[in-house]
Order: sequence, then C-alpha cells, then structure tokens
Amino acid sequence: MEPMHATPLPAAEARKQTATYVLLLGTVLFWGSAFAASKAVIGPAPPSVAAFIRFALGALVMLALLGVKREFVLPRGNWGRLTVLGLMGVTFYNLLFFLGLASSRASDGTMIIPTMSPTVTALLAALVLKEPLRKWQVAGVLVALCGSAVFLTAVGISESDTARLAGDLCFLGSAICWSVYTLMGRGVLQSLNPFHATAYAMLIGAVGLGVIAAPELVRVQWSELSFSFWAIQLYMAVFPTALANWFYYLGVQRIGPTRTAVFMYLVPVSGLFWAWLVFGDWLGPWQAVGSVLLLAGVWLVNRRGR
Repeated sequence: MEPMHATPLPAAEARKQTATYVLLLGTVLFWGSAFAASKAVIGPAPPSVAAFIRFALGALVMLALLGVKREFVLPRGNWGRLTVLGLMGVTFYNLLFFLGLASSRASDGTMIIPTMSPTVTALLAALVLKEPLRKWQVAGVLVALCGSAVFLTAVGISESDTARLAGDLCFLGSAICWSVYTLMGRGVLQSLNPFHATAYAMLIGAVGLGVIAAPELVRVQWSELSFSFWAIQLYMAVFPTALANWFYYLGVQRIGPTRTAVFMYLVPVSGLFWAWLVFGDWLGPWQAVGSVLLLAGVWLVNRRGR
C-alpha cells in the first residue's frame, strides 16, 4: 500500500494561508505590546482618563474600518446585549486593567490576564451554564488556580507594601470581566458579525469609560501632555485595538477558531518581551513557577479531544 500524502494547497491558497499566519503573529505582537504601552501613558494621565482616550480613539478607528469596508450597518435588536458587552469587556475590564498597571508591573498583567481569562471562562461556563468539564479541563482549572496562588503569594511576600499585590488583584478582576464578556458574547455573535459586535461594544464601552473619567477629565493639564503620550495612544488605538481585532477575526474566518486560538498562547511571551524591553520588568523565580503553572493550566483547559 502506498503511503498517503496530504493534498498540497494551490499556490494562491498557500500564499493566503501564509499571509494569515503573518497577520496573526502581528496580532500577538500588538496585543502583547498593549501592556507596556498602556503603562507608559498612566503617568501623564490618570488611569481612567488614559483608558478612555485609548478606547475612544480605538472605537473611532474600528468604525472607520467598517466604513472603508462598507459594512457600517447598525445592528437591530441587539443593543441591550451589546451595552452589557461594552460595559463588561471594555469599561470595567479596562478600568481595572489601567488601575492594575498604575500599581503593579506590566509583566504581571501580561501573565495574569491572558492565562486566567480562559480558565475563569471555563469555570463560569460549568458553574453558571452547566457546561460539562472534561477531566483534563478540571485539572487545568486547578493547575491554573494553583499557578495564580503561587504568583500572587510570591508578589505579596517579595514586596514591602501591598500596592503591587492590589494591582495584580485588579488584573484578576479584569480577567473575570473578560470571561463574562466572552460567555455573554456567544449569543450576540450568533446574530452579528464578530468584528461589528466588537466595534459597537467598544463604542459603548468607551462612552462608559468617559462617564467614569469625567471628574478627572476637567483636572487634566492637557497642554502638558507630550507628543509621545499622544503617539502611544494613537498606536494603541490603531494596532492593539483595531487592527489586531481585525486580523484575529480574519484568522478565525480563514483557518478556523482552533488554529487561530493557538496563537494566543504567545501573547504572554510577547507581553513579557515588551515589558522587559520598555521597563526592564522581569519575573522572579517563584513568579516564573507560577507562570509555568498558569500556562500549563490554560493549555489543559483549551485542550481538544476526548
């Protein structure tokens, strides 16, 4: 019997697939850079104001992309759910995210949020939606929770005050918000294009951030904000916010959600690289142990098969 060989892809399809992988690697780099970039704009502006500016600009860029693609169609009958998505996935998530960055390190956020979000999502899906967890997923949740305990305990013991630990707890709160956003988004995405849903939810979430930031907005010394502050905010609006989301959904469309999701394992690695490059942040020995457990846990949670 002759050995079976996979049918080679046509040249045009192969080039398209290669381009998709390049775009997804760009997504990993952009999302990873958002942790260090966000921390860089907190000093010149309060956390709530920095978050509002990023996502107000990001929402405008995403809406502009919809206009360029001629897909600017207002959804019907989904505004209630989109409002909840915007508040959970943009307003409260990013308020906690920027508050965490104000007290803790970018390297902490890049390990806690991308790993705990899928873990908490699986746990909430089992507890609230009664979705069954396979045995390795249960093991993954337990391993990830142990990893977070090791990580946070190491921070609490190594720091002379509680500020960094409080910031890491804010990151954990961000992960919980993103998990709720993910679970609630399932129903919306059945009736609305994912990129459209993200754009409209971001616009609503930016309005929510604006309401929270309003008392601080009047106290900001706008004339003292530097060119680099605005350049970083524009970078985050265009690349980690708008283009990264677009590239991610192109990946889901072209190569499927399973292969696309594999790239998300690289986001913590990318985030650690940017945190080290910009701030010199790195993990201590016990934090590294906790990080390994977090990554192993999220791999088990997302593992496919019987």
